[in-house]
Amino acid sequence: MKIKGLLSKLYKLIEHHAESVHHERLQEEKLQTHVHIIFSLSNAGSLKVALSQVGKREKSRVLAFNECFSIGPIRDLSTAEGQQRRQIWLMEHDKEAYFSNTINLEHQIERMIETLKTIPESKNVVIWCADNAHDQTGLRFALYLLRERERPVHVVNVTQILKESSLQQNKGETPVFQSWIERGTYIEIVNRYGDGIPLDSDLRKRYESEWQELEGQDHVLRFWEEGRVIGCEEDRMDALILQTVAELQEQHHSGDLVKAGDVLSSILEMSRQFVSYSYIMYRIWFLVSEGVLMFKGLPGFPHQFSIGLSKA
Repeated sequence: MKIKGLLSKLYKLIEHHAESVHHERLQEEKLQTHVHIIFSLSNAGSLKVALSQVGKREKSRVLAFNECFSIGPIRDLSTAEGQQRRQIWLMEHDKEAYFSNTINLEHQIERMIETLKTIPESKNVVIWCADNAHDQTGLRFALYLLRERERPVHVVNVTQILKESSLQQNKGETPVFQSWIERGTYIEIVNRYGDGIPLDSDLRKRYESEWQELEGQDHVLRFWEEGRVIGCEEDRMDALILQTVAELQEQHHSGDLVKAGDVLSSILEMSRQFVSYSYIMYRIWFLVSEGVLMFKGLPGFPHQFSIGLSKA
């Protein structure tokens, strides 16, 4: 009887806690006027910090996809079959992304689709992006999922804002990744443009149509070129990988092998394309298996091994 009494008290405590959490969540949602959509967990963290810095965190909900939309199959991605196809490809070619997906359930595509479709009309929707294939593919996917929404959707394209404003402090190339923007500049973007710029209906329909076109393709690599997302052949980056390795080896004069991490950083800098490290690693190991590259060290993290052009 004592055990039953303790279990009953424990159950009531758990029930009371659950009700309290639910009540707090409802109160939070009442305060929230804006729903921000972004395409990586790290960018979501930066956005939350910036929103707090400018006093807008309480009225903001941040929803984050945990995907790299510039790689992997996206055919029929809004269906269970398409999502399974993508997961199988990631499991075989990008295990890091696959495991990240399995432990971040609420950010999986299936959950995010349901979440986006249930955003109340009363909330202001703001989508954050930059000029790269990952963000721009994600933007088109999100707009397609929100196609039934009657109110305008707002967009913050950080690359375009930096080009058109005086916010960029250094005079180099405009960042095409949100993570490349200096912290103070990013906070100022959130402060000035955090409500987003309304997307006109014609452009919104065009982006929805472009998503349907992308979703019908079988490419596993996408680039951002001349203002469009372009589907590419799987080996599109191979020539750049080989060129980068050759240039870095030449800089060493002795022709010694070069750190794989240095190769990855140089490729992203030169290409200005948003492609995951793990995809480039996948192509490096393919070139090793073909005998085009050789390696020395422990296969795994890029800093653990070096690569070079085969001497044969």
